[in-house]
Amino acid sequence: MEALGSSLIDGAKSIFKLTFSGIRTFSKYEENISELREQTSYLKEKKKLIEEEVSIAILAEKTPKPQVIEWLRKVSLFEDGVRPLLHIPNDVKGSKMLYQYQQSWKVVKKLEHVKELNSTYFENVAHERCTPIKAIEEMRVPDLVGTRAASDMRKLLEILIGDDVGRTAVWGKGGIGKTTLVKNLVNHLCKSSPSCFNLVIWVQVTRNLDLNAIQIQIAKRIHVKVEAEDTTHILGNKILRRLKTRLDANRCGKILLILDDVWEKIDLYAVGIPSVCKILLTTRSFDVCRDMSVDVPFELNLMSEEDAWNLFVQSAGTILSLDNGKQSPARKIVASCRGLPLAIKTLGKSLRDTPQIAIWRNTYLRWRCSSPLFKNIEKDIFRPLSLSYHSLPSKILQQCFLYCSLYPASFQIDVVELIQCWVSDGLINENQTVEESFNFGVALIQRLKDLCLLDQDGAQGSVKMHDVFRDLAVLLSQNEELFGFHCQSSLPFNQMPKEYSKRVSLIGCKITKLQNYHVCSNLTVLFLQGNPIKIIPDDFFNNVKLLRVLNLSETQITDLPPSFLCLGELRSLFLRGCFSLMNLPSLEHLCKLLVLDLSSTPIRELLDGLGSLCRLRELNLSHTHSLKNIAFGSISGLSSLETLDMSFSAYNWNPRTGSDQKATFYELLSLDYLSVLKIRLDSVDCLASATSWIKNLKKFDIQITPNDSDYDDQCHEKRLVLRGVDLLQEHLEGLLHNTTSLNMLTCEGIAQRHWLSLSSLMSLTISNCNGVRILINQERSSQVMFPNLQHLVLDHLKNLETIVEGILPRGICLANLKSVHVFDCPKLKGTVSYAMLRHVKKLEEIKVSGCENTCRVIESGGHKKKILPVLKMVEVRNMEKLRTICDVASVCPMLEHIEVSRCFELKKLPISVGYSCSLKIIRGDMKWWNNLVWDNVDDKSFFLDRFQAYPRDDCSKRQKYK
Repeated sequence: MEALGSSLIDGAKSIFKLTFSGIRTFSKYEENISELREQTSYLKEKKKLIEEEVSIAILAEKTPKPQVIEWLRKVSLFEDGVRPLLHIPNDVKGSKMLYQYQQSWKVVKKLEHVKELNSTYFENVAHERCTPIKAIEEMRVPDLVGTRAASDMRKLLEILIGDDVGRTAVWGKGGIGKTTLVKNLVNHLCKSSPSCFNLVIWVQVTRNLDLNAIQIQIAKRIHVKVEAEDTTHILGNKILRRLKTRLDANRCGKILLILDDVWEKIDLYAVGIPSVCKILLTTRSFDVCRDMSVDVPFELNLMSEEDAWNLFVQSAGTILSLDNGKQSPARKIVASCRGLPLAIKTLGKSLRDTPQIAIWRNTYLRWRCSSPLFKNIEKDIFRPLSLSYHSLPSKILQQCFLYCSLYPASFQIDVVELIQCWVSDGLINENQTVEESFNFGVALIQRLKDLCLLDQDGAQGSVKMHDVFRDLAVLLSQNEELFGFHCQSSLPFNQMPKEYSKRVSLIGCKITKLQNYHVCSNLTVLFLQGNPIKIIPDDFFNNVKLLRVLNLSETQITDLPPSFLCLGELRSLFLRGCFSLMNLPSLEHLCKLLVLDLSSTPIRELLDGLGSLCRLRELNLSHTHSLKNIAFGSISGLSSLETLDMSFSAYNWNPRTGSDQKATFYELLSLDYLSVLKIRLDSVDCLASATSWIKNLKKFDIQITPNDSDYDDQCHEKRLVLRGVDLLQEHLEGLLHNTTSLNMLTCEGIAQRHWLSLSSLMSLTISNCNGVRILINQERSSQVMFPNLQHLVLDHLKNLETIVEGILPRGICLANLKSVHVFDCPKLKGTVSYAMLRHVKKLEEIKVSGCENTCRVIESGGHKKKILPVLKMVEVRNMEKLRTICDVASVCPMLEHIEVSRCFELKKLPISVGYSCSLKIIRGDMKWWNNLVWDNVDDKSFFLDRFQAYPRDDCSKRQKYK
């Protein structure tokens, strides 16, 4: 009972307290609602202030604290919840007691909540203030030197600000100034064109690609916090969000990402770069341009002589007192750098403020000799450049690069010979056809060119190595003993090859007497060309029995020693230009020989041993003007022969020669693998049974002429030269049908010849054939005549009246013609007749000279259409009756080059401001230019800037061209 009583008492107390509290809450309703309004008003003001601070922080590129964002969210929810309470109807007191009571409790709860929100204090609404992101940060870099560099920067800027280019690459060899150019471009944007880009980000890429390192640089630039646990994916998303926010905030702005020194493809999506960002990268490799899908690869070239000198002066200080012309040490040092800025600056700084001329001379000598005394040069020049070498993906490619250092500085390296050496030395698999090996070798060379380790030489079919990169290769060769390169080209011979030497080059070392290389038992390559060697010791080759490549070209040897027969491993033997070598020993012991070059030698005969070379693939006997005898059976014994070059050889392949004395043309027909043939034949008789065999040749250059005459050595797949030949001979049919380039001189039967069979012909030259009056006439024409002809040359055709006569049927006749050259055709009145004009829509070049009765070059027929839409060049010379090139300017709207010489009656050109905006050059005599007639003065003023007058002393020298 006592326990029950106690419980009743406690319950009564609780009820009393609750009742009392409710009564008090109900009685203070007016007081509470008034306080709630005050607290809520204060909260709104506080919220407004904090929101302003948050906005300012965001504009300052600061990140608001999460607690602040959460507080603002709670305030917004409170405001939504308290609004109904603050708008209670005035008659709430007249409401039911229960409703009044409920409203009173809600007011109390909201009052407690608002007091709690108002009591919250933030010292800072965002993390510590950081520096705002600058749109463009100025970079420390030397100013550009030279007009070419300034021009490059202007061109690059035009590319970048254009809307149609997303990705651009500045590429070129190491040390050429790519980074310097781009940094100067950034500074130009910062000072002169800050509105071009909303944000420019510079990233220095490491040699070994590290996406995380790239991301960290970008994140630092755009103030993205990097956490220790951030993966590439997480950090990429952070970067992407920040860059998109930047783009959204500046809808008209652009972001430029610069990636400096890229060595391989970078996955920009993984890095977090939006696709709309512009990309500018620098690289040494054109492969990177391909892999990165670059829109514009912008190649940097070497400095001009003047710019190189100015850069050297800037680096070396006051040195003009030492400059006494091109032979001064300073000029020689600059010239030896071949326009490479890195080498120029490094050498200049090493000589800064050095007045002693002896030191300058010593510097030049040591630099050219790659002296070990120049450790600073090795560090500052060669170490950066060596990165290109070490980036090569294979040891084979590294050896191919070092191989090129075996040739002298600035040497034109013949591509074919280089690849032959690579095959012979085992760098390329020799168990391939010549064509397959050549294609693989070309791919290797292109890879080296794409990495700027080799340069395309001006001469066709050759490459060269920049002097500084050759010095690099020589230096690397000394450290790569495994490859065994020893190079001393073009220097006096003063250093014996090392014991480990495998590939030795002594080109042009003025060696008169050979020494035995007892220590070089592993020698596989020996270059001795260009030395005045007359005698080779009898036992010389006994010590180098592993030799695979031997080049004795342009030496003065008269014969080969007996020990030469020991070279059972020899693959390539070059004796080109050995003008004293008249006879060869038997070659039957050289059973592994693949390449034999005897071109330009006075050799008189090839004996039986030649036929034993069953593995020989390439034989060069060109320019062998004394060759009279090739032993019968020698050629047919060359069962693996793929290439035979006997151009300009005196050897007579006449089949009527007794078979027991000499090799005949029929031996060639037994060579199943022969694919390339260059040869001169006396007549077409031997071709009677060779039609199907000729079809199997991939390339040929066949000259049929009774005399050993010279002709242009042009590059064509299948070239035929006919001199004094009757074209109606039936034995010619198969050969003509397979020819891509045909050159006819003093031939007969052209007028009766039907040209429909020459569907493969791409180049046609007719010279001194007096029977030609019309090349193509309506009666003997066809819509498929000359469908692939691209180049037409008509020379000294004294009876030629027109090229095309009558209206030809529409079709593909002459549809691919690109150039027409006409020289000394006195009866020709017009070059491109209207009948011809309808067919030659791809014509790009017209050259006419010495056609004394020609009065018009192009007959438009009065039409104003763009009949020659791609014609770019017109040159006319030595034609006194020429009055017009073409009546209407609109016929050739893409004309770029006009050249006129000694055509005094030509008073008007087919150009006008409205139709000739592509015109770049007009060349001619100043007197002729001043006598031109124009439709209006504006035309003459407009084209005056494009006119180039001939020099006065050149006027008397200009004759016709060919």
